[in-house]
Order: sequence, then structure tokens, then C-alpha cells
Amino acid sequence: MSETIELNMSGSRGGGLRGWWLSRSFIQKRMLRVLVSMLVWAICVPLYYLGLFGSVDGPLNPARIGERLAGLGATRTHSMILSLSFLIISVSWNWVYNLVSLLRGSRLTCTRTNAGGSPCGAGVTRSKTKNQKQAVYICTQGHRRADAHFHPIRKGTLSHSIWVISLVFCIIVLISSY
Repeated sequence: MSETIELNMSGSRGGGLRGWWLSRSFIQKRMLRVLVSMLVWAICVPLYYLGLFGSVDGPLNPARIGERLAGLGATRTHSMILSLSFLIISVSWNWVYNLVSLLRGSRLTCTRTNAGGSPCGAGVTRSKTKNQKQAVYICTQGHRRADAHFHPIRKGTLSHSIWVISLVFCIIVLISSY
């Protein structure tokens, strides 16, 4: 049975942006949503008239963008390589980040169990002297241990959405190349 250590020390309402959002009243939340909707509208109207969505003939019309890219020498192979590169990056970014964090010794917590049987969970620093062959982890409570628990970053909804969209772009480029 594995235990989950809660790293959020700012209270039950959450920290950062989520805590700020939850502290707003209903009217404040509605007004902020209206504001964001108006900002999105204000951004999309000029893009519509510039032709980005394909229904108006403008400089950002997809057909014109394609003609310009073809004039620069970009081919379907180039677009496939770009799409595949973005897909690979969006799938593997957290693996690379977790590996670098583990090698640096960050995102580690103390594993010493307290009297109640729960782990200490305080942040640790890795130290190693010249005579030691193995690293020692020292937590903020003063515990010295030979091991520490690593807390990896897990992908959220936005990250999964980005790699799925990248996969769809790869499929579109692959289908359009035949």
C-alpha cells in the first residue's frame, strides 16, 4: 500500500491560481469569465478579417500561407518532420524533466516514518563527502537517511490534449501526402 504525501502546505483551498480562483465570489467569477470571453472575441475578430479561419480572403488565409511556404521550398516532408518533432516533444517532455530533476536531487522528500507510521515528508538535500561512496539525504527536520522519495511530475489534461492534437496533425499531414 502506497501513501500519498500532500505537498500543499497553504491550506485546503489550494495554492496559487486555484486558491485565488476559489476565494472569488460567484459574481466575481462570472465577471472574470465574461472578461475572458470578450478578450477572446477581441482577438478572434481581427484574425477572422485577416483570413485565418479560411472564410475571408486575406493575408492569413490557409491557402495563401501554403503558397508562401511552397514558395520558400517547404514540402510535405518538412511539415511531417515538424509535426513529428512536436509530437515527440509533447509526449516526452515530462520524462526528460523528471530525469533531470532526479539527477539534480530536487523533488525529493524524507522517507523516515514518524511515531504514527506516516512518513516525515519534509524536503531533503543530497550531500556527499569525499570519503562517502553513497549520497546521504538530510531533511529539514534533521533526519539523515540513505534513501529519499522522488515525486515525479505527471501529465495533466492540457499536456495530454497537446500531444493528442499533435498526433492528429501528424495524421492529417500523413493522409494529405497521399
